[in-house]
Amino acid sequence: MKNGKTQRGKTTDDLLRDILIVQLGLAGLSQHQIREIVGVDIHRVNRIMKYIKKGKKRNGEEGK
Repeated sequence: MKNGKTQRGKTTDDLLRDILIVQLGLAGLSQHQIREIVGVDIHRVNRIMKYIKKGKKRNGEEGK
């Protein structure tokens, strides 16, 4: 029973980190900044961020 809770905890932690990566990406932070904040490997950030579409630039800034 204890092993099931441990695996479930790891899964929850991973999901929360992934959600944080997505939210920081949508907020406009660079992948390097996201990696430093979340504390994960740059490959994990890249793997998630490649699915997030960036807005078109309008008046010199990212579209919101």
